[in-house]
Amino acid sequence: MPKWLEISLYTFSFYCVLFVSWILLVVPLEGDTDISKLGSIAYVPHAGRVLPVLFFGAPAIPAMVFAEFICWNFLWDESIWERPELGIVISSLSVVFAWLLFKYLDLDLKSMRVLKNTDWKHVTLFIIVTALFNGIGNGALMLYSYQNYDPLISVRFTVGDIVGAMSVLLVMMLIAAVLKTNDRS
Repeated sequence: MPKWLEISLYTFSFYCVLFVSWILLVVPLEGDTDISKLGSIAYVPHAGRVLPVLFFGAPAIPAMVFAEFICWNFLWDESIWERPELGIVISSLSVVFAWLLFKYLDLDLKSMRVLKNTDWKHVTLFIIVTALFNGIGNGALMLYSYQNYDPLISVRFTVGDIVGAMSVLLVMMLIAAVLKTNDRS
Protein backbone atom coordinates (compact mmCIF):
# COMPACT_ATOMS: atom_id res chain seq x y z
CA MET A 1 0.00 0.00 0.00
CA PRO A 2 1.42 3.42 -0.91
CA LYS A 3 2.47 5.52 2.08
CA TRP A 4 0.19 8.44 1.14
CA LEU A 5 -2.82 6.11 1.06
CA GLU A 6 -1.93 4.66 4.45
CA ILE A 7 -1.54 8.16 5.93
CA SER A 8 -4.84 9.20 4.36
CA LEU A 9 -6.67 6.22 5.85
CA TYR A 10 -5.22 6.84 9.31
CA THR A 11 -6.07 10.53 9.16
CA PHE A 12 -9.58 10.01 7.83
CA SER A 13 -10.36 7.31 10.39
CA PHE A 14 -8.90 9.27 13.30
CA TYR A 15 -10.90 12.39 12.46
CA CYS A 16 -14.15 10.45 11.97
CA VAL A 17 -13.75 8.57 15.27
CA LEU A 18 -13.12 11.83 17.12
CA PHE A 19 -16.07 13.51 15.39
CA VAL A 20 -18.46 10.70 16.34
CA SER A 21 -17.06 10.69 19.90
CA TRP A 22 -17.67 14.42 20.12
CA ILE A 23 -21.25 14.06 18.86
CA LEU A 24 -22.02 11.24 21.28
CA LEU A 25 -20.16 12.41 24.38
CA VAL A 26 -19.52 16.15 24.40
CA VAL A 27 -22.47 17.70 22.56
CA PRO A 28 -25.07 16.14 24.90
CA LEU A 29 -23.07 17.33 27.93
CA GLU A 30 -23.14 20.90 26.66
CA GLY A 31 -26.89 20.84 27.14
CA ASP A 32 -28.89 23.92 26.22
CA THR A 33 -25.87 25.89 25.01
CA ASP A 34 -26.61 27.68 21.76
CA ILE A 35 -23.87 25.92 19.84
CA SER A 36 -24.82 27.71 16.62
CA LYS A 37 -23.76 31.04 18.08
CA LEU A 38 -20.93 30.00 20.34
CA GLY A 39 -19.29 26.82 19.10
CA SER A 40 -18.43 23.85 21.27
CA ILE A 41 -16.52 24.38 24.50
CA ALA A 42 -14.58 21.14 23.89
CA TYR A 43 -14.32 20.52 20.17
CA VAL A 44 -12.60 17.13 20.23
CA PRO A 45 -12.26 16.76 16.41
CA HIS A 46 -9.74 19.60 16.41
CA ALA A 47 -7.23 16.95 17.46
CA GLY A 48 -8.23 15.09 14.30
CA ARG A 49 -7.13 18.11 12.32
CA VAL A 50 -3.95 18.90 14.20
CA LEU A 51 -2.31 15.65 15.27
CA PRO A 52 -2.22 13.87 11.87
CA VAL A 53 -0.67 16.95 10.28
CA LEU A 54 1.91 17.07 13.06
CA PHE A 55 2.76 13.38 12.81
CA PHE A 56 2.49 12.84 9.05
CA GLY A 57 3.01 16.33 7.59
CA ALA A 58 1.53 17.56 4.32
CA PRO A 59 0.26 14.15 3.09
CA ALA A 60 -2.34 14.18 5.90
CA ILE A 61 -3.89 17.51 4.87
CA PRO A 62 -6.09 16.32 1.97
CA ALA A 63 -7.48 13.43 4.04
CA MET A 64 -8.15 15.79 6.97
CA VAL A 65 -10.07 18.20 4.73
CA PHE A 66 -12.02 15.34 3.13
CA ALA A 67 -12.87 13.84 6.54
CA GLU A 68 -14.09 17.19 7.80
CA PHE A 69 -16.39 17.66 4.80
CA ILE A 70 -17.75 14.11 5.09
CA CYS A 71 -18.39 14.35 8.83
CA TRP A 72 -20.05 17.76 8.74
CA ASN A 73 -22.18 16.94 5.70
CA PHE A 74 -23.21 13.37 6.51
CA LEU A 75 -22.82 12.74 10.24
CA TRP A 76 -23.81 16.08 11.75
CA ASP A 77 -27.47 16.80 12.54
CA GLU A 78 -28.10 20.18 10.89
CA SER A 79 -31.13 20.80 13.12
CA ILE A 80 -28.64 21.47 15.96
CA TRP A 81 -26.47 23.82 13.96
CA GLU A 82 -26.16 24.41 10.25
CA ARG A 83 -22.47 24.83 9.68
CA PRO A 84 -21.66 26.79 6.52
CA GLU A 85 -19.26 25.21 4.04
CA LEU A 86 -17.02 28.25 4.38
CA GLY A 87 -16.66 27.50 8.10
CA ILE A 88 -15.35 24.04 7.26
CA VAL A 89 -12.87 25.55 4.82
CA ILE A 90 -11.72 28.11 7.41
CA SER A 91 -11.20 25.38 10.00
CA SER A 92 -9.16 23.27 7.59
CA LEU A 93 -7.15 26.24 6.38
CA SER A 94 -6.30 27.19 9.97
CA VAL A 95 -4.26 23.99 10.21
CA VAL A 96 -2.64 24.58 6.83
CA PHE A 97 -1.71 28.18 7.71
CA ALA A 98 -0.30 27.16 11.09
CA TRP A 99 1.67 24.32 9.49
CA LEU A 100 3.09 26.70 6.87
CA LEU A 101 3.91 29.26 9.59
CA PHE A 102 5.80 26.65 11.60
CA LYS A 103 7.64 25.51 8.48
CA TYR A 104 8.53 29.12 7.64
CA LEU A 105 9.79 29.72 11.20
CA ASP A 106 11.75 26.44 10.98
CA LEU A 107 10.15 24.99 14.09
CA ASP A 108 10.54 21.27 14.51
CA LEU A 109 7.53 19.44 13.07
CA LYS A 110 9.35 16.35 11.87
CA SER A 111 7.26 13.26 12.49
CA MET A 112 10.07 11.27 14.07
CA ARG A 113 10.83 13.91 16.71
CA VAL A 114 7.33 14.99 17.71
CA LEU A 115 7.04 12.50 20.58
CA LYS A 116 10.28 13.48 22.30
CA ASN A 117 9.71 15.21 25.65
CA THR A 118 11.43 18.39 24.54
CA ASP A 119 9.01 18.75 21.63
CA TRP A 120 5.72 18.69 23.57
CA LYS A 121 5.92 22.45 23.77
CA HIS A 122 5.80 22.54 19.95
CA VAL A 123 2.75 20.26 19.87
CA THR A 124 0.98 22.48 22.40
CA LEU A 125 2.02 25.63 20.59
CA PHE A 126 0.79 24.20 17.28
CA ILE A 127 -2.58 23.36 18.86
CA ILE A 128 -2.87 26.89 20.25
CA VAL A 129 -1.86 28.59 16.99
CA THR A 130 -4.31 26.55 14.91
CA ALA A 131 -7.05 27.23 17.44
CA LEU A 132 -6.33 30.96 17.29
CA PHE A 133 -6.46 30.98 13.49
CA ASN A 134 -9.69 28.98 13.56
CA GLY A 135 -11.25 31.19 16.24
CA ILE A 136 -10.41 34.40 14.42
CA GLY A 137 -11.53 33.00 11.05
CA ASN A 138 -14.82 31.57 12.27
CA GLY A 139 -15.49 34.66 14.39
CA ALA A 140 -15.05 36.77 11.28
CA LEU A 141 -17.36 34.43 9.36
CA MET A 142 -20.06 34.76 12.04
CA LEU A 143 -19.65 38.52 11.93
CA TYR A 144 -19.89 38.61 8.14
CA SER A 145 -22.63 36.00 7.67
CA TYR A 146 -24.89 36.60 10.65
CA GLN A 147 -23.98 40.15 11.70
CA ASN A 148 -23.30 38.72 15.14
CA TYR A 149 -20.85 41.17 16.76
CA ASP A 150 -20.06 39.13 19.86
CA PRO A 151 -16.25 38.77 20.26
CA LEU A 152 -16.82 35.83 22.59
CA ILE A 153 -17.53 33.71 19.52
CA SER A 154 -13.85 33.78 18.57
CA VAL A 155 -12.85 33.10 22.16
CA ARG A 156 -15.25 30.18 22.43
CA PHE A 157 -14.03 28.64 19.15
CA THR A 158 -10.42 29.04 20.26
CA VAL A 159 -10.93 27.69 23.76
CA GLY A 160 -13.06 24.81 22.45
CA ASP A 161 -10.39 23.78 19.98
CA ILE A 162 -7.63 23.93 22.60
CA VAL A 163 -9.63 22.06 25.26
CA GLY A 164 -10.76 19.42 22.78
CA ALA A 165 -7.33 18.77 21.28
CA MET A 166 -5.57 18.77 24.65
CA SER A 167 -8.16 16.35 26.04
CA VAL A 168 -7.49 13.92 23.21
CA LEU A 169 -3.76 14.34 23.68
CA LEU A 170 -4.05 13.57 27.40
CA VAL A 171 -6.15 10.46 26.73
CA MET A 172 -3.62 9.30 24.15
CA MET A 173 -0.77 9.85 26.63
CA LEU A 174 -2.61 7.82 29.28
CA ILE A 175 -3.26 5.00 26.82
CA ALA A 176 0.40 5.04 25.77
CA ALA A 177 1.51 4.91 29.43
CA VAL A 178 -0.78 1.95 30.14
CA LEU A 179 0.43 0.12 27.05
CA LYS A 180 4.03 0.83 27.99
CA THR A 181 3.59 -0.61 31.50
CA ASN A 182 1.84 -3.69 30.05
CA ASP A 183 4.82 -4.30 27.75
CA ARG A 184 7.20 -4.34 30.74
CA SER A 185 5.23 -7.00 32.60
